Amino acid sequence: MRRIHSKLKINTKQFRTKNFKGVLSLLAGNTISKLILTLGGLVLVDYYGPENYAVYKVFLSYVTILPVLSSLQLENLLVLQKGSKELKNVFSASITIISFIASGLVAVLCLFKFLGIVSIELPYHVLILCCVGGILTGWNLSQNALFTKYKIFKQISTSFVIGAVFSLVFQTVFYFSGFLESGMIYGWILGLIISFSYNALVSKGSLRKIDIPLLKKSIHENLNIIKYSYTSNVLNTIANNILPILLFSYFTKLEVGVYGMAFTILSTPMVLVAGSISKVYFQKAYTLYNHDRKALSNLTYRVCLVSFAIILAFVLCINSFGIYILEMIFSGDEWVGLRNYLLILSIWILARSPINPIASIVLVINKNHYSLLFNVYLLVVNLIAIYIGVLNDNFEYCLYTFAILSSIGYLAQLAAIMIDLNKLVKNER
Repeated sequence: MRRIHSKLKINTKQFRTKNFKGVLSLLAGNTISKLILTLGGLVLVDYYGPENYAVYKVFLSYVTILPVLSSLQLENLLVLQKGSKELKNVFSASITIISFIASGLVAVLCLFKFLGIVSIELPYHVLILCCVGGILTGWNLSQNALFTKYKIFKQISTSFVIGAVFSLVFQTVFYFSGFLESGMIYGWILGLIISFSYNALVSKGSLRKIDIPLLKKSIHENLNIIKYSYTSNVLNTIANNILPILLFSYFTKLEVGVYGMAFTILSTPMVLVAGSISKVYFQKAYTLYNHDRKALSNLTYRVCLVSFAIILAFVLCINSFGIYILEMIFSGDEWVGLRNYLLILSIWILARSPINPIASIVLVINKNHYSLLFNVYLLVVNLIAIYIGVLNDNFEYCLYTFAILSSIGYLAQLAAIMIDLNKLVKNER
């Protein structure tokens, strides 16, 4: 822990330098890990096939949702702690709470599946793997929050790359070992375990017996932040990850697998663009809001335009000559429909691309309710899309409904933000 504590002894200039280098390090690690998983995954998925990929995609949706539901956003509380004792106490509580709540949630899902209360198509052993993956992901998020507090950004960046490399290696090994349905899941979990173990070498000294009164004090001091952050993040995460789970219950594995690949191909560039811009934009936007709101408005317009232009160029490429390259990679008959799904989801990705890198603007201009309303709307859109698809027994109807209605929501949210920015500029005059 000497390395961690030494991070606290820095002056203001060093802090700014380390913070900037840390952001660059995180961006590099995150970008490299996503490229490894995406490019390597494109080849692997063709071997595993769309049906097995569908199971993996639904598994990832559960693994994304579970930590957000079970962490109670205590990882956000970590960066707000001032004392080492309070910090270690919240970290230990976060690890423990995630473990218990995630296990309880998956146990309830297994019980509902056994009693036939809800339609859950995943086998029991995959649900248990979802629990393991969700807990490990939650632990990693807590570790990353701890490292962020101490400005150990290189640790986080390196763990991203380690997890991606080992996941891909083990997924390859499991395929050639004959584990087709769950091979991608086993490989991903082993990669996560190695990434977590690498982080644990640094964070292990932070675990301690939980001081309940001290934890209550820490929570009480930041109750509003936890309450609103938890509600917003839960809604956002469920709204953005529920569709594969619902699709898996009502449509074939083949359709869900091809959809999952189309979704991944289109969303990865957007995530990389947003990740490269959003942190820098947020810092700049916060400063400009207090000093030059016209410049804030201009900056926001430029960021939206650049993001949209990049994604538009990508969408045009992927739906023209790019589709022929993809059809060479995914040459089997089971990938029929990929071309249509890419075209349909292009509507959604283009509408989302301008607002994705500037999502933090709602925090800057104090319009947090925009995110809350939109996440509720997006959740309803998912349900409507499923209903229309099942009613007409047509998977493409489901995708068209999702793409069009969600696009309307993204554009409406963007319009509301731009109107508010214009008002701010007029009021500043």
